[in-house]
Amino acid sequence: MDLADIRKKARGSKPGPVKPPRSPAPADTDVQLPVPVGAGELPPPAPRSGRDRLAELFEFPAEFDLATEESYLEGLEKQSTESVEDLRQWLTFSLGAEDYALDIQQISEIIKPREVTEIPRAPDFVLGVVSLRGIIVPIFDLGRRLRLAPAELSPVSRIIVCHGEGRSAGLLVDRINQVIRLPERSLEPPPSVLAGLDRDLLTGVGRYQERMYILLHLPSVLNAELV
Repeated sequence: MDLADIRKKARGSKPGPVKPPRSPAPADTDVQLPVPVGAGELPPPAPRSGRDRLAELFEFPAEFDLATEESYLEGLEKQSTESVEDLRQWLTFSLGAEDYALDIQQISEIIKPREVTEIPRAPDFVLGVVSLRGIIVPIFDLGRRLRLAPAELSPVSRIIVCHGEGRSAGLLVDRINQVIRLPERSLEPPPSVLAGLDRDLLTGVGRYQERMYILLHLPSVLNAELV
């Protein structure tokens, strides 16, 4: 190849004008780089399918038994029976400054004081008798029966008509208070300092809302021969 051919070839391969290089796109200041997450911060994997998740929600353990209506009623009846057997209701009343109580199951009714017919040669605590619907009922001054001060008649005085072991009588008291419930296991025996008649007339002692109640043994109280 001679010099002329070399010059022709050089002119044919001469490069065109050089274009300026394209500037890179400006950086987006809002773009945040990914932050590495620790293994303990990863959320639990999603369930395999929605169907499996629903099956888990409505699945009961094999050992779980639903209560039937019969077993439910039996449980209620047992609970009610235990509560009734454990608790006793007592009518509380006052004689002077002391609070007393009688088993409410031994009480027939409560009446206001009324005129009585005296009985000759009766003990001093027997005030007389009254007729209640054709039945003759002796009236006891409970204060004197317990060898305390006689009951004082007032607008709040009442006669508790009660019965026990084939006897009945009305007990004149100063005031009726309320009906309370005491657990059988909470009742205390009569104080050991009492003896003789004072002990025979008592069942024990009960406590309710920080008050002490003397529980009377009604059959002994109604036995006028026990003096």
